[in-house]
Amino acid sequence: MTLLRMAASYRRSGELIRLRIIALRDAAKTAEPEERSRLEQRVRDLSALYRETREIALVLERYYDRRYHKNERYTL
Repeated sequence: MTLLRMAASYRRSGELIRLRIIALRDAAKTAEPEERSRLEQRVRDLSALYRETREIALVLERYYDRRYHKNERYTL
C-alpha cells in the first residue's frame, strides 16, 4: 500500500468519524441530562480522533514533498 492510498484511507475514516460526531450531537439535543453527558464525552473523544486522523492523512499525503514542514507531533 502506498502512502497516498493510506492517506486516502485515513481521509475516508475521518469522514466516517465526522458523520458519527454529527449524529451524536443530534442525539444529545434530545437526550436526558445523564445520557447527554455521556454523549458529549463521546463527541469529545471522537473529535480528538478526527483531528488526529486528518493530521496523519496530511502527513502521509505530503511525506515526500520537500517544501512541506513536517508535523513535529508525528515524527521520530
